[in-house]
Amino acid sequence: MLMKKILPILFLFCTISLTAQITLTSASFTDIGDTLRTATDGAPQGIVISAPGGDQVWNMSGLQGVTNETVVRPATEGTNSDQFPSADLLFPVGANMDGGDNYANITSQLYELVGYVGPDPANLGINVVVPFSPPIVQRRSPMNFFDVNTTTSNILLAFPTDSLPSEITNDLPITPDSIRINFASSRTDLVDAWGTLTIPGGTYEVLREKRTDVRETRLEAKVGFGPFASWVDVTEFIPNDLLGAETIVSYVFISETEKENIAEITVMDDEEQTPSFVTYKSNDVVTNVSYVNTGYSDIFAYPNPAIDKVRINFVNLSSGNYTFRIFNILGKEVMKQQYRISGNRTVGINIDTLQKGTYLYNLTDGRGKVIRTKRLMVIRP
Repeated sequence: MLMKKILPILFLFCTISLTAQITLTSASFTDIGDTLRTATDGAPQGIVISAPGGDQVWNMSGLQGVTNETVVRPATEGTNSDQFPSADLLFPVGANMDGGDNYANITSQLYELVGYVGPDPANLGINVVVPFSPPIVQRRSPMNFFDVNTTTSNILLAFPTDSLPSEITNDLPITPDSIRINFASSRTDLVDAWGTLTIPGGTYEVLREKRTDVRETRLEAKVGFGPFASWVDVTEFIPNDLLGAETIVSYVFISETEKENIAEITVMDDEEQTPSFVTYKSNDVVTNVSYVNTGYSDIFAYPNPAIDKVRINFVNLSSGNYTFRIFNILGKEVMKQQYRISGNRTVGINIDTLQKGTYLYNLTDGRGKVIRTKRLMVIRP
């Protein structure tokens, strides 16, 4: 099915002039000592996924988000470097460097992730050491218009049952000795467009790579003894949004001159092509978001006062599960959302059902501790 979609696109490419397109080389690969600065807009407005083709102009100058910095270090500085002997680079996931570590390898042709250490991919509350086999490619050199690459991977992570939170094992119909996460992925990368992209603070010549990642994450329990033991799928018994099958499509805009991706648009429904969030290169542009990052965990809403939609920015949060709530002036809960957050994140919330007036909003962590409580004004024109 995927190949049927790709072939018409390739036919279209053959009719387009290739003059003036750029070629990406290893000059754009991340290196030790680089400081990568990105921001994420979880409520992007006016972003349109254009059709494949060359010499395009994209304008994403309205993006907003709080900057997150990542400093790239030698892999040998990682506490788990012995698990990834081929790794050259180490960089943290999350603003507080407690969301995990990625280990990467650089060659003249590939910049790829070889492993990860940190919270498990199914959000079961345990830390894991995961070698990627094969590695996950971030960039290739050279990269040209209508390049196509496909990679597959399968990861099995087994744990003793007593290492899991009781709320996970209590939902199982059996009491197994071991539990494992079975993660399978098939990703197709297609360089489908090139042109000029504008983001806050800069304009860049870019290639656009469409990445279609078909994933399935299952939870399996080991039952039986000795040679009669087998793994049984128990995914349906666990209330976890990260388990099951999903297809994630992202459009990655890459420049020859920058180490960060200029922008990466993630959509959860390839048919509707509606952006879920956009991560982009931060150029320290002052927008209408009035906030000073103090380095402490925090939340803030903008615009405030708000009319029918509001963006909630989560800043400097340790990796974990959080609950966001809005209360009216009498203390009654009128809205509740749960999120998995590591570092900084921005989400968009529809508040058109709320009457005008004063509200309180707060964020609590997985243990119920309140991170911050603030005031939100809702107005109507």
